[in-house]
Amino acid sequence: MKRVWAVIGGGNGGQSVAGHLGYLGEKVRLFDVVPETAEALNRKGFIEMHNAIEGSGPIEFATSDIGKAMEGANIIMMVLPSIYHRSMAEKIIPHLKDGMTVLLHPEASCGAVAFRKAMKDLGCNADIVLGAAGTLLYSTRIEENGVVHIFGIKQDVPMAALPAADNKKLAEAVCPVLPNFHLVENVLVTSLGNINAMMHPAPMLLNTSRIEADPFVPYEYYHEGMTPGIGKFVEAEDKERIAVAAAFGIKLRSIREDYVIMYKCGDENTPLYQLCKNNPAYTGIMTHHTLHTRYCMEDIPYSLVAIQTVAAAAGVATPCIDAIVQIGRTILDDMDEGRTAAALGIEGMSREDLLRYVNGT
Repeated sequence: MKRVWAVIGGGNGGQSVAGHLGYLGEKVRLFDVVPETAEALNRKGFIEMHNAIEGSGPIEFATSDIGKAMEGANIIMMVLPSIYHRSMAEKIIPHLKDGMTVLLHPEASCGAVAFRKAMKDLGCNADIVLGAAGTLLYSTRIEENGVVHIFGIKQDVPMAALPAADNKKLAEAVCPVLPNFHLVENVLVTSLGNINAMMHPAPMLLNTSRIEADPFVPYEYYHEGMTPGIGKFVEAEDKERIAVAAAFGIKLRSIREDYVIMYKCGDENTPLYQLCKNNPAYTGIMTHHTLHTRYCMEDIPYSLVAIQTVAAAAGVATPCIDAIVQIGRTILDDMDEGRTAAALGIEGMSREDLLRYVNGT
């Protein structure tokens, strides 16, 4: 298969994946809404990568013209915060053609379902393969446009198609080049496996008095902000997430299990707050000095609300998740509505209806 990749988004993740693809010998172009970013990348002609990858990846071109970016491409990879998914989908969809693959990398929760809803709203019937990844492949940051520091590359990133009947086609498009992605049953797995929804909003909101203190006293987000009580609350939220997944026949690891496997910072009996304190990878990660950050403004409406929506279809109660959504909406009254049943186009669906929809059966 001849692949031409269009990477949508010139931020940390977008520049990293474009550079990596170029480094691997793939033909890749990059779109960003900021013309200055595209111009800087065009002048350079390649993206330098340091640390986990040492080298450079050439790019065909960068542009702020979405039509130019997509013309001739057959794999479209959206690498954007989920808060921008709908507006970018509306730019992408008019240029979709039969046979294209679109991968949301990552989707947050229910991003692929939201993309299908946007296609329906815009009357788009293009025969595409739509995929969603559970998390970003890289831990990375931009040093300057065209230079990225990649702290690490995840070796096992879940990915699924919507509908799951297209899983094989998705794997054939993506995995020969990026084998770190692996297929899971369906997009409910990638959506409910999103632990950022657990680890970001609650610790932020439950530390509101510290974050809004005047003067603000910086503290380490995980090592200091994840107290025993907050850790217990997050673990209660996590049990709700796992119960929602179980209602759809999906077995997920708990956050504790994830931390033990990923970071080897304790064992299954170690409380979550202690696992965070034990984790050297979290040393020096400071909290935000405002609640108006993606940990709340993105992860509540585009992750927790999506989980609420899926839970409602399954008839599973989520009182702790509900509490964080309500607190967040009350304090941050400019927050987006997020991925409600109406926004996802799944109003009135039962558990069985939703399973048929995501599986394509």
